[in-house]
Amino acid sequence: MSISYILVLFLTQMAVGMVVSVALLPPKAVDPRFYGSIGFWSALFTAVALFVRHRSTLTLSGIFGGGAPATVSEAWVFAAFYVFLGLCVFLWLRMRFGERSPSRPELVLIAAAGLAAVSMDSLLFRAALSPVWAQNVLLPMNFITTALVLGGFLAGMMFGHHYLMNTDMPKKLLVSMAWILIAVIALRIAAVGSTLLIFKEVIRPDVDFLTALVSFQGHGIFFWQRVLVGLLIPAVVVGMIWGTARIGSNQSATGIMYVAIAFVFIGELAARYLFFLSAIPL
Repeated sequence: MSISYILVLFLTQMAVGMVVSVALLPPKAVDPRFYGSIGFWSALFTAVALFVRHRSTLTLSGIFGGGAPATVSEAWVFAAFYVFLGLCVFLWLRMRFGERSPSRPELVLIAAAGLAAVSMDSLLFRAALSPVWAQNVLLPMNFITTALVLGGFLAGMMFGHHYLMNTDMPKKLLVSMAWILIAVIALRIAAVGSTLLIFKEVIRPDVDFLTALVSFQGHGIFFWQRVLVGLLIPAVVVGMIWGTARIGSNQSATGIMYVAIAFVFIGELAARYLFFLSAIPL
C-alpha cells in the first residue's frame, strides 16, 4: 500500500514543485529550452503517477479517514491533475516548436493549477484525529512544501546542468536559483516544526508522542534520518550552492546540487514512511 502511494505522491509533487520553482525565475532571461524540459518531465511524472493511481488499488490503513466529512473527492483530484498535465504538455510543445520564452502569467497559471491539485490531494489523507481545522491546515502545508523541496531541488539540478551547456545565460540566474532553494528548504523546515508543535499542543496533548517518535527503541532512526539527512544537511548544502554560485563557480554549484537532491530524496522518503505509520505529515 505505502510503496504505491509513496511513488504516486513523489511523482506528482516533484512535477508540481518543478514548475513552481522555475516560475520564480525571470522567464525572458532563461533559455526557452529549459522550460521545455521542465514541461516535458513534469508532464511525464504526472502521467506515470496518474497511470499507477488508475491501475493500482490504493488503500489506506485504518488511522486515515473518518476525521470529518469529505471536502473533496478523488474524482476532483484526478481532474485537477489532468488539468495540470495538459498545461505541462502545452508548455513542452510550445517550447519544443517555438523559441519564444513563456510569459510569467503563463508559468504562474500552470504552477497554481499544480498547487491546487496537490492541496486537494492532501485532504484525501486526513486522519481520524481532531480538531478538523488542524488536519485541513497541516496536510496542505506539508504536501505543498514537500512538492517545493522535491521539485525545487530537482529543477535546480537540471538548471545547473543546462547552465553548463548554455553559457550565454547571465551568471546571476544560478544565484537566483540558489535563493529559491534556500527559500523552499526554509519553508519545509518551518512546516515540519509547526506540525510537531501543533500535534504536541493541539492534536495529541494527552500523549507524549514525541518520546516515541524520537526514541531509537522505536522508529527514531527514521525520524532522525528525516530531520538530519532530509532537512539539516540540505540546509547546509544549499548554503554551499549559494556560495559557489555567487563567485561564478557554476560547475561546482551544479555538482553540489546533485548531492543535495540525494539527501532531500532520502529525507522525504523517511518522512513518507513516518506519515503512513503515524499520520503525522512530516
